[in-house]
This record gives sequence, C-alpha cells and structure tokens, in this order.
Amino acid sequence: MNRRLYYDIFSLFYDRIIALHSRDSSAGLRKFLIEKSGAGGDHSSLLDICTGTGAVPLAAAAMYGGAVRLTGLDFSSGMLKKAYSRASGLSGVSISFVQADASSMPFRDNTFGAVTCSHAMYELRPDVRENVLAEASRVLVHGGRFAMMEHCEPEKPFIRFLYRVRLAGLGQSANLDFAKNEVPYLRRHFSNVTMEKAPGGRSKVIFGVKA
Repeated sequence: MNRRLYYDIFSLFYDRIIALHSRDSSAGLRKFLIEKSGAGGDHSSLLDICTGTGAVPLAAAAMYGGAVRLTGLDFSSGMLKKAYSRASGLSGVSISFVQADASSMPFRDNTFGAVTCSHAMYELRPDVRENVLAEASRVLVHGGRFAMMEHCEPEKPFIRFLYRVRLAGLGQSANLDFAKNEVPYLRRHFSNVTMEKAPGGRSKVIFGVKA
C-alpha cells in the first residue's frame, strides 16, 4: 500500500491508538517535548514536522497562546484534515498546517526558532531520515533547537521483541540502530546534542542546536 494512503486511512484511528499506547492523557509528553525545543523563548515560532493530527502544535497553543507562531507539516491529507478540525475552535492563536514532504520542506532557510518531531523518525527510511534532519537544520534559525521524541526500548522481553519486529518491518536494520541511539545521527546536523528521558520513562527526547 502507498505510504500516503496508509496514513490517510490511519488518521481515522490515530488519536485513539496513540492515547492508548502512550498513556499520556494529560499531554505531559508533548509539553515536555515543546519545553525542550525552546519554543516560547528568544525565538517565537515552532514547526512540528510529521505532525499527524496536530497534537504538538495544539499543545503549544495551550501553553503559549498567540505568543508563538505555530506550523504543523505532514504529507497526509487525512492527518491534516483531522488537525484542521481540532484547531478550528481556537482563537487568538497563530497556527497553520502545511501538506508537504518533510524531506523537502517549502520554507526558506532560517525560518523557525524551534523544530519538533514526535514518534515519527524511526518510521522513515535511513536516506529519507537523513534528508529530514538536514531540512530541519536548514529551516531553523541559528541558535534554534531541534527536538524529537521517540519511544524507549521496552524493558519487558516480549514487548521488546514486538518493538524490534515493528522497527525491522518498517524497512532496514538501520531503523533499529537509530532507535537504540539517535544521538550520533543528530550530531551530523546539530551541536550540543542531548538525550533525556521523558516523564514516565516510556519515551525520550533528543535535542540539539543549530550552530
């Protein structure tokens, strides 16, 4: 099945599945990711790539209101239709959604103060992921921060086995290498790369700065 069509269909169930998997009913993980991105500080714009149904921009809107210009990018029209619907009741907030490929973003260099990505990088082919990271660096302002959230490897053996099968099924063994330690990959594009466990210990945030 075409990946874009897959995500268009998946958008119908996405929010419920993510809520069950992450056990993050209070959106604490998204808030943690946004805080690590540095949004709301010296730079007042945030781009969330592979935004899905817009959970990260919407969480940032709740945190900062109209003080931060928010943009979500995804290649799935189904996902973005959900994102638009979820954002339709907001007022006094600068939020927009763009349908585009994260490996070739339609933005100028040095546009955003912060770029985020939540639980999506491990699903990309290694060559595509490298392009996405390069694009994230390109559109960041100097001194801006890229922050991404991914699942930690499960501790329970059977769940860990299923997790590894899932990663291998997405493409190449490089996906598993990336998921085990994302830091070296980010260091190709960012400085001061750091990894921190998110609240609850089920996810981690890796972040770095555009020099």
